[in-house]
Amino acid sequence: MNPPTFLWPDSCLFGLFLSHDIDQIHDRELFRILGDVNHIRRLWMLGERGSVGLALLRLLRAVFVPKRGEGDFRTILEIEAQYGFRSSFYVLHDPYWSRYGPRYTLRSKVLHRIVQLITEAGCEVGLHGGYYRFNNAEGYRESCDALRVALGIEVTGIRNHFLRFSFPETWLAQEAAGLRYDATFGYNDVPGPRDGRILPFFPVDPQTGRRIDIVALPLKVMDVTLFRSLGLNGERALAAAWEVIEPVVKAGGLVSLLWHNNYFNEPEYWDWQWVYEQLLERLAALKPWCATGAEIAEWWRVKEGL
Repeated sequence: MNPPTFLWPDSCLFGLFLSHDIDQIHDRELFRILGDVNHIRRLWMLGERGSVGLALLRLLRAVFVPKRGEGDFRTILEIEAQYGFRSSFYVLHDPYWSRYGPRYTLRSKVLHRIVQLITEAGCEVGLHGGYYRFNNAEGYRESCDALRVALGIEVTGIRNHFLRFSFPETWLAQEAAGLRYDATFGYNDVPGPRDGRILPFFPVDPQTGRRIDIVALPLKVMDVTLFRSLGLNGERALAAAWEVIEPVVKAGGLVSLLWHNNYFNEPEYWDWQWVYEQLLERLAALKPWCATGAEIAEWWRVKEGL
């Protein structure tokens, strides 16, 4: 790849965007337990990749020795703080009872404590766009208002649940809702930049040729892709992630990682957290500019003269 044609802030050679989608915060929660049971069914009957034994152990632990909701977030923030890194967390808003909805409500006292932890650490809280509010400007606006009222958060960034996306409807709806950036653009089943995009960019409406006023922050590597879609573990998962990351670093791009909070402090799935820790250690040694999604998007706007 060609060498970078510009420097990131602080004369850094590449950017780093760390993010976490908050789909669930409780272990002992009805919908989550039902989801774990269904996961075991798929492993057993449909041949889905994974370990039935580990999934059963995880289910039993969640029922009899559940984790504290804030614990995963304290762990994430401590890991990132070792290197002076800050990240973005996306709160899911959709009907609680729905199949793909959050496994918590915005009224949850635990969620409020989690948001306080995140903001006190200088990190960002954004919107995890609901599965059933997909590409719906009014739905996006309603979700932003809900987070403002319940959590006191002014949302500027979003990532859609399950990376649900269509072009250009997703970005047009987000723009209409007043959002500033989107972190959805990526793949669920394979790691790597979608359409080869390694830098933030402004999408263009193909019908009008107009620049859409949304900064897209392309995703590079997601935990679920490595461990579930590809069925990797340990060193193999780390190698696959670094194979994607290294060329982005060398080209001066934006390395963007997505790790879900509920796979930290998991004895049965220890390597999910271990791979994240290893990646951060390697990346820190290369001295990136690490910032929240909101900060990266606003810096990109200034860089582009907008």
